[in-house]
Amino acid sequence: MRTAPSFKIVHLKLVLLLSLATCTKPETDSKPATTSNVVFPVVVFSITDSEPVFTTLESQGVVEARHDVVLTSRLSGFIKHVRIREGLSVARGDTLLALQDEEWRLRVEETEHAFRIAEQAYRIESRLRQQGAASDTFNEDLLRQQTGYTAARIARDRAVLDLSHAVLLAPFSGDVSTILNLAPGAFMQAGTEVGRLSDVSTVRVRLDVLETEIHRLRVGTSVEIRTPDGGRHMGRLSALSPRVNAERKTGQIVVDVPNADGRLRPGMTVTGHIRLNAYRGRLRAPRAALLERDNRKLVFRLRGNRVEWIYVDPVVITSEHVVLNEAVFQPGDTLAVDRHFAVSHQQIVDVRLR
Repeated sequence: MRTAPSFKIVHLKLVLLLSLATCTKPETDSKPATTSNVVFPVVVFSITDSEPVFTTLESQGVVEARHDVVLTSRLSGFIKHVRIREGLSVARGDTLLALQDEEWRLRVEETEHAFRIAEQAYRIESRLRQQGAASDTFNEDLLRQQTGYTAARIARDRAVLDLSHAVLLAPFSGDVSTILNLAPGAFMQAGTEVGRLSDVSTVRVRLDVLETEIHRLRVGTSVEIRTPDGGRHMGRLSALSPRVNAERKTGQIVVDVPNADGRLRPGMTVTGHIRLNAYRGRLRAPRAALLERDNRKLVFRLRGNRVEWIYVDPVVITSEHVVLNEAVFQPGDTLAVDRHFAVSHQQIVDVRLR
């Protein structure tokens, strides 16, 4: 009879253990299985085209105005009118500076009066000599000098020329630059430099080219001019220097560049890219698309969301582009150009377009 309670206690413990096992097991079995997310590598791509690629020569040069003159007063006098200001745009024939010209006009009248007197004396003497001398002994030039006609005509012409110098006209259309602050009433000395006039509608750039390369260039060759701010302007080779610098072993070329927007300014340092040969293929791709593995060149082309590598033999490689001519390519193919160094054939990637 004493064993009954012990049996009940053991039985109760077994029931409790089974109950606990029954309660905890469904929680473990009912928890759904989870699958970790796959992260694909981000690769940058670029769409290709079939444009030609040019091999180029590069050289630095300085921008020059096509026409550039120093504006100088030819006469001394007081300023009557002035239009010389920094940055002023003028047209050919515009009056830039005018001096008070009363003195010069009086001088023209005086010399004109003296000339008429000399001219009358010359004509009278000429008629007398024609009547009393043989025509073969008569010398008109000598008579003009003896009567003062020649000297009077020269004095009159010089006075007229001086009067014209009292007005400074723009010799061509362009922009004025000056450091002076001129005003009417100020006295101007003859020979004073009052500013500069520059025509920058077309500018010139002088570039140095190695003597081993200059023979490849021709007048009319296209040249791309690049500015420090990233601007690009197309110009034309207009002249080849006939001489080579013996010390630097370079020859100089001159490039004319249209500059309607005025972004190319005299004194600016620019880089010239001189186009030489043009190369074409099935497609043109950025230079960054080209990789090398096991001493073979290849590119990665996008197909859906996978990349496939293709071995290539480029037609030409420049600093910016590569021309490919394999039959598997078509213009418009999308090639990897960045973050593609570690990807593999048929790998799924996260596509980003440049």
